[in-house]
Amino acid sequence: MSAATHRALVRRPADASGRTLVEVTEVPTPRLGPGDVLLAPTTVGVCGTDWQILRGLRDDPSPVLGHEGVAHVVEAGESGLPVGATVTVNPTHPRDPSFLLGHNVPGLWAERTRIPATAVRAGLVVPVPSSAARPEVSALAEPLASALYGVQIACHTLRPAAVVVWGDGVVGRLARALWLRRLPGLYSLLVGHGADAIDPRAPELPRLLAGLPSPAVAVITTPRTGTVEALTFLGRRVPGTLLVDVHAGLPSGPVRLPAADVDIDVASIRAANCGGSPWPPRVEEFTHPRGRLLVCGHRGVSEGHLREAIDLLRTRPELGEQVLTHQVGWNEAADLINTVLTSSVRRAHARRVLKAAIRVGSRT
Repeated sequence: MSAATHRALVRRPADASGRTLVEVTEVPTPRLGPGDVLLAPTTVGVCGTDWQILRGLRDDPSPVLGHEGVAHVVEAGESGLPVGATVTVNPTHPRDPSFLLGHNVPGLWAERTRIPATAVRAGLVVPVPSSAARPEVSALAEPLASALYGVQIACHTLRPAAVVVWGDGVVGRLARALWLRRLPGLYSLLVGHGADAIDPRAPELPRLLAGLPSPAVAVITTPRTGTVEALTFLGRRVPGTLLVDVHAGLPSGPVRLPAADVDIDVASIRAANCGGSPWPPRVEEFTHPRGRLLVCGHRGVSEGHLREAIDLLRTRPELGEQVLTHQVGWNEAADLINTVLTSSVRRAHARRVLKAAIRVGSRT
């Protein structure tokens, strides 16, 4: 392989449904401008947002996805970062929407990734211990940091007697683990499609929600297509004080919440908290016949959230045991992704796919 090129997991042109399969191919290694940094990813994650992009549910244009992972610095330029240092990248620039790693700029599903100077100057390339390159840390640090941020916002607002996590994917399971770690004995309910979750269509779910002790926190971690439905369902059935923490994205504009007889711009409320700012966070309150409804959420995380998540995963590896379901090399990664995209179930290698970690250094 020439130094002028490197391998990447590249999206193919979209099919008639908008879906983009992937393939391993050689691509030109980017040239650096002043202040840019070139990284060599070691292990990267496949996240729920990546699946949405690949399915055509989002129009993010980057041909190379991936915004979760750990890398080594290959070329540092004028950045001041030492060559060879182990780093992670905060994928969301709090002030510059033109940088969203793996969304509108090429991401970490590659042997080389350029981080532009604007992101470097903003502190988005974060040095971490070399032990953070372990797959369970590399692939889970960013989603765990997001869950930490949500817990932080909610606990600043109230002390819950119960937590409902709607969505049993990676962030949902990590969020539930964090809540139970923070408040041992807290009543918790997991809504989803796994064997240990309650199906959202289960006939007993309305009764369980109606019986929740107050105040309650509901953490919505569904795909963006399910956010509004989950919010509406919870608003109708949870009495007393309910704080809804919206992790999942959703379309811009107001959402009609019949229980409160009000239109709520949930996307705007969620976007107001970005990368740890502002603090205190923005939390909007509404009243309805059954009690108080508080709505919050966030975009991105801070450097502090990432460091805390990495430390937790290094010292408490059990946090990731349930969710890191697949560790794959290059060709295995392409096969796993394309298998899930072309089937009706999210399974590969006879197991449900929650979090997959791609070993970028692997030749298989």
